[in-house]
Amino acid sequence: MQGSLLHPQLLAPKQLAIILASLGMLTSLPAAATVVDGLSAQGMAQVGVAPMQVSGPNTSLPYASANATASDADSNASGDAWGHANGPYRASADGVGVFDSTGHFIRSWSITNNSGVAQHYAFNFFIYYGSMSTDPGAGGTGYAEYAVNINRDGSSTPLFSSSARIASNGDLTRGGSELDGASHSGTSYSWGGTYVNVDLGILGIGESTSVVYDLVSHAYGDYTIGTGCSGNGYGDGYGYGDGYGDGVALALAVSPCTYTGSSYSSLGDPDNLNTTPLPGPPAIEITAVQVPEPATLGLLGMGLAVLGVRRRRQRG
Repeated sequence: MQGSLLHPQLLAPKQLAIILASLGMLTSLPAAATVVDGLSAQGMAQVGVAPMQVSGPNTSLPYASANATASDADSNASGDAWGHANGPYRASADGVGVFDSTGHFIRSWSITNNSGVAQHYAFNFFIYYGSMSTDPGAGGTGYAEYAVNINRDGSSTPLFSSSARIASNGDLTRGGSELDGASHSGTSYSWGGTYVNVDLGILGIGESTSVVYDLVSHAYGDYTIGTGCSGNGYGDGYGYGDGYGDGVALALAVSPCTYTGSSYSSLGDPDNLNTTPLPGPPAIEITAVQVPEPATLGLLGMGLAVLGVRRRRQRG
């Protein structure tokens, strides 16, 4: 007997119902998840041996920001971080002289599969372009660095990591994945925007997972405080009056100019969008693809098996 494998005339009503129910379970269930966002921003700055100045951590939604600054007669430092739930973010640090500064930004997601079916999740993230640089100035040493880590469920092994440090002598060290468009020239290092796709695997019905994006920009300097321009003083004596030689001395002193080294590191939105949503594709995206449960596949297999037995009987 000729005919389509799934022709209704070849199936008893009960057998047809089994197969249609199996196919329906594969295609009709919704794809959904509950996602809870978290933001944290912190800035730290220190000059000389003074206490560290700390701002944050601030954890407000939908926007969190923090900035710490410190300065003395010869040195200054700043550590800055901010981020918005719509995507824009940045962490930066800089300073001159003797200093230590850090910008620290954290974005977190708690994902729960409440779709009623197992789903395969992926995490897509855009890392903004940025740069680091150092200038040894009058001498001494320093460096600038960044570190990016994407971790899941508190694991010490990141799903993605990238780091780099540029020293004041031009030495560059890198770890993890190199960001797209990375370029090293002298005491500067820069990179382009980089899209990251992380496979989170399958979450069963009601299962949860957490993803944390951790970004640190750090700048350090132990630079010599030098004299970049010398002071200039002069004095003139001249006599006047009654001929007794009274003299008046005039003096003008200019304080010496100081110069020293600097370090700078910044990774994040270069346009200061802050609370403005990003144009184009989202910077952060979580996608889900429905995965059939084993029981669903079993129903489909059972229906097809019944169909096969019936066809063999009809041919016999």
